[in-house]
Amino acid sequence: MNELEIFLRLSLTGLSIVITIISLTSFFKLKDGKLALATLGFFLFAVEGGLLSIGIFSPIVEAYVTVELTVGIAFLALIFFYLSIVKR
Repeated sequence: MNELEIFLRLSLTGLSIVITIISLTSFFKLKDGKLALATLGFFLFAVEGGLLSIGIFSPIVEAYVTVELTVGIAFLALIFFYLSIVKR
């Protein structure tokens, strides 16, 4: 694992956590269902980033972080983003 990959994993985690916190506080202020779905999408990206970041330090966790898992989490996040756009 090179330095760029480590940087990208940690950056994904940090940025997605910040965006999740911002959208969660906005949801508590506005109580909008669309915002809740978007918050779930950002939270899933934070979970994905967390798994990738923990994998840097733990080879046991890294063994479970597969392409299928990361793509599956990203796909679920995109579903929540889509639902936040089309929900009435």
